[in-house]
Amino acid sequence: MRKLTAMAAALLLGVGATACGTSGGDTAGEGDGTVNVGYVQLPIFAPLFVAQDKGYFEDEGLTVNLENVKSGQDAIPLASSGKLDAVLAGFSAGMFSAINTGLDVKVVGSMGVADGDTENPASALVVSKELMDSGKVSSVADLKGLKIGALGGESATSAFYIGMALKEAGLSMSDVEFVQLSNPDMPAALGNGGIDAAFVSAPFWDMAVEDGVAEKLWTTPEGTSGTGVLYGGQFAESPDAQKFYNALARAAKDLQGEQRYSEENLQIIAEATDQSVEEVKSVPLYAWLPDLAPLPEQLAAMEQTWMETGSLDYDEPLPQEQYLDGSFAENSGGEGQ
Repeated sequence: MRKLTAMAAALLLGVGATACGTSGGDTAGEGDGTVNVGYVQLPIFAPLFVAQDKGYFEDEGLTVNLENVKSGQDAIPLASSGKLDAVLAGFSAGMFSAINTGLDVKVVGSMGVADGDTENPASALVVSKELMDSGKVSSVADLKGLKIGALGGESATSAFYIGMALKEAGLSMSDVEFVQLSNPDMPAALGNGGIDAAFVSAPFWDMAVEDGVAEKLWTTPEGTSGTGVLYGGQFAESPDAQKFYNALARAAKDLQGEQRYSEENLQIIAEATDQSVEEVKSVPLYAWLPDLAPLPEQLAAMEQTWMETGSLDYDEPLPQEQYLDGSFAENSGGEGQ
């Protein structure tokens, strides 16, 4: 596999500007053929790994440097300033706050979307088995007043998914209490009563179920996504921006349906995420739109969710043209959902 350069330490804010000072960002507007990409090292960003490994970026005449970042929120300022050209990460309230303050980035594509598998989903809302057995909770509507564990708390993507479930049940974000926990900590917290429910990724939601401390209550609807591709404003104007997107979309086509579980693709994902093939296979993969098109309605819903939780310091939605550009997907030759 082509080597993935890891520069996580260099991307810490306050250090990243110096460490990346010689990146392609200064000349990205001219299309110099070098693209510096910040990404979170998770299988949900598989199109990036597949495009790099299979030479799709090279086919577009690009040299792509992959730089591991802790979160999208860390990388957005670097993309805005041109120190990074593109970022593949999860969305958060911090992204909208950054855009509202004038940082120049655009959401240009989506990454992993829920495939609609309710039996073995990539993530799920689970509830304490004790509460289910007692009859106190039998549906999402019964979560009112209870504590829900969420990675990143009320300002992260998990809160958006929980908000979807609550809205379907006639509840609002203020009807529950969010508890910030990491995914690995949630099964224990469900077992000891620290939280009543949790939105948690595999394999941790099914670990909680198998351990007898939780039951699955709700799964994200098909096509739902909380991750995507962002371009720095300078890079978005470069001829390399469409080439980079074309390679990503080409890789996404290799990951449609059961193709995502091919031995070749699993090996690529495993190497890129420092896992074994067996570890990758043990957790359900997300799906990807063939053209990785951005999802405007979901982005608007996310922003609304974080306004409701008070995670944003403004109360009127931003104009979507300020942060969204679907032209790269439209020009990629792919077919969306």
